[in-house]
Amino acid sequence: MSREILWQICHEKTSSNRELKKVIVNMLQERGVNIKQAASDLDINVHRAHNWYYKKTGMTALDLLWIMREYEFVRQAVEGSMSPDLLK
Repeated sequence: MSREILWQICHEKTSSNRELKKVIVNMLQERGVNIKQAASDLDINVHRAHNWYYKKTGMTALDLLWIMREYEFVRQAVEGSMSPDLLK
């Protein structure tokens, strides 16, 4: 998933947590991170990770922070999608 697409999703007023979650889950799947691996890496319940992957459940801000801490490629994509004005 490209940074441009992530940026567009993050900055659309009609976007939702679920759309951002879809982008992040796609990034994880492209890197071969399955549900059990993500749950283990993030030290969370497998059921919670299953909800991100297969249900229309959004992730919490804390989940996003954990994912960004654990997976460098997600952190870079999220930080790269932010406008320079937000970083000041």
